Amino acid sequence: MHKEKPYHDTVLSILQSTQAKRVLDAPCGHGWLGRALQQRANIELIDGVGLWEFPDADEGYRAVWEHNLDQALPGHLRNYDAVVCGEAIHLITNPGLLLESFAKCLRPGGQVIITTPNTWYLRSRLQFLLRGFHSGFSPMVGKRRGEYVTYFPWSFPQLHLLLSHCGFDNIQIHEVAEPKPKRVIEHLLAVPSRLYFSHRLRRVDTTEEADFWRQAASAQSIHGRWLVVSARTREIAKIENMKRLEAEAN
Repeated sequence: MHKEKPYHDTVLSILQSTQAKRVLDAPCGHGWLGRALQQRANIELIDGVGLWEFPDADEGYRAVWEHNLDQALPGHLRNYDAVVCGEAIHLITNPGLLLESFAKCLRPGGQVIITTPNTWYLRSRLQFLLRGFHSGFSPMVGKRRGEYVTYFPWSFPQLHLLLSHCGFDNIQIHEVAEPKPKRVIEHLLAVPSRLYFSHRLRRVDTTEEADFWRQAASAQSIHGRWLVVSARTREIAKIENMKRLEAEAN
């Protein structure tokens, strides 16, 4: 039996609210998502991509493929309503390629859901100041691929930037049921960040900028130990229009 994580309910809530029917779990790990979704009437199928861990045969998946997520996903993985990437993007050496592969797996307007440790909470920031690395991201010298090796520490702004550059929009950070913050002192230490966000929010030019700064200033972004971020693929017409404008500019 594998212990449930606080972000599990958040991921399931997102999938339910968007009424996703075809789901890709990449990587699927030991299969918590398959177990949780196999009793959902609206789910037509869930496929899994195994990185180093794999679910049992009866965990609810239609099929599971073994694949190194540092390489592009197979071409036959197409037209999913949602791709869930749980606790893995910080373990991947090429996260941009990973998100581009997810975009190709999704139908137009499909959704990607990313979960990863949040390095913006105050203890992690303080550890980085004192030691030079964030909580959970200590030097991994001597470890090999296949072991738990963390490469990139993530915050909401970093994920927002990468998702937007890989063909996604409507980028949202979601609440996770966890103490935010755990200690009163963290409220005081977060004051400079909140003042900065307020300053930027007052000077935005677009609704998109305002949405970003409001989310960056949220309790989940500043104090949460977990990040759950969703985004949708841009509609094909929008992508084609952007390419046309770029071609005209060149």
